[in-house]
Amino acid sequence: MFSTPQIIGRSGIGKTSTIIKFSNILESEFTKAGLTLKVAYINLKLQGGNKYAVYRFLLEKIAPELPSQGLSAEEMLRYLLSYLYENKLYTLIILDEIEFLLRSNKDSGIIYDFTRLNEFDLSKHCNVIGVIFIARSTDFHDKIDSSELSTLGRIPIEFLPYSVEQISDILVTRTSESFNTKVVGTDIIDEVSLITTSSQVGGDVRYALDLLLYAGNLAETNGSDRITLEQIRKVHGYNRPSITIEDLKELPKSYLLTLMAILKVQSKRKKQYIELKEIRTFALELAEEYKVKKFEFEDCMNDLLDRKIIEMKSLKEIGMNITSLVELEPLLEQQINKK
Repeated sequence: MFSTPQIIGRSGIGKTSTIIKFSNILESEFTKAGLTLKVAYINLKLQGGNKYAVYRFLLEKIAPELPSQGLSAEEMLRYLLSYLYENKLYTLIILDEIEFLLRSNKDSGIIYDFTRLNEFDLSKHCNVIGVIFIARSTDFHDKIDSSELSTLGRIPIEFLPYSVEQISDILVTRTSESFNTKVVGTDIIDEVSLITTSSQVGGDVRYALDLLLYAGNLAETNGSDRITLEQIRKVHGYNRPSITIEDLKELPKSYLLTLMAILKVQSKRKKQYIELKEIRTFALELAEEYKVKKFEFEDCMNDLLDRKIIEMKSLKEIGMNITSLVELEPLLEQQINKK
């Protein structure tokens, strides 16, 4: 039965790898049944500038012996359908990054064509078993007309963001395959999992794997036999810094003391995410030490959150993305003493 499912989800959440694995399983099942299934995967961001380019790539992928030169886009599609039927071959088409094609090309007719492949020639059975559309969101629905959206369908299969536990499970498996024993401790897995589920990263597992890779490179350069939390934070801070020296110069003294309190608790607990009550205790002590008379802790925290310098998942999970605890502390002290 011909179908056109949509797979929706954020970048790095496993949409493409899941569909590729599914297509491999499906291909094996066809082989067991004595049938031939050809899977055609097309990344429209890389391989599809327009309808003609997509259809030619598809023809070359499934039937390289067929000529494509001099044919219109529609003719190539008809040739392909006839070729599949006459040779008793089946195909599954996977269109990844569909929104990029619509962004660069106003002609959305490609969606209409692919959702109606089974209607091109009603006298013949359509040997395309389905077309899978992969996108980061359903925003591309706004760029196609109602008839195209009707054939496509309005109910996608959504890949929800990973939880901390799910990312942790993935990282445990991947690190066991990529690193020597004891190089990556459970504290590192926990830290990277929390960073990956933050609003900055948005659950992108590829980012988590890159973070471990570059932290591993840094550990090796430093002659360390295991990755440390400091190395993870350093790599993460360079990639996605939440605060710069210019930011520090502009902040009032009370804000700097609040950041110093967060830094002190992070260093003490050896965690990226810490509890609000501990931050408050340290901040009040620092305010007294530096003789800040009017210190509104909650106001400082709220403004730092609004500026996205710090992040709060809950009252027990507050963090700050920095290049290094060791590097930031003297910079903070310097700015505090200047105020």
